[in-house]
Amino acid sequence: MNNTDIEFEHLMLEINAQRWHMVERFLFSYFCMRENYLSKSGTPDWQKARENCPRSITIKSIKHAELEPLVPLAAIVGELKRYERDGELSKQAVKRIINSLLHYVVISKQEKNELKNGALQESMPKEWYQSTDRDPYARLKTVHITILQP
Repeated sequence: MNNTDIEFEHLMLEINAQRWHMVERFLFSYFCMRENYLSKSGTPDWQKARENCPRSITIKSIKHAELEPLVPLAAIVGELKRYERDGELSKQAVKRIINSLLHYVVISKQEKNELKNGALQESMPKEWYQSTDRDPYARLKTVHITILQP
């Protein structure tokens, strides 16, 4: 069992116990393990993530940039809860939801404020929740943030 599997099991323990408030806490660690953004001691490394994640076209230097979940963590937890409520939350469903929605991007502080001003800091646009498409970039597009794709 590798570190990513161990972090996934931490997530599953919290989900199975329905400690939803704790799930967000493990998402960044899982992301870092999955993407190999680790320090020399093998712990999640914010700086490595910030240096390597896709970034906004406005970013010239990451020194003052923000690492932001592409889909807010609360929205990801909400998806997990929805599947659990509908009786469809298997281990495979959790892995699919997390792997499709859990990504980070680097944006400027100004762009972070634009998300806040657009009431999108902790949620996706209303249409996203009703859509079958579930474009993870929807909230960034709403406030005109363009991310350079690697």
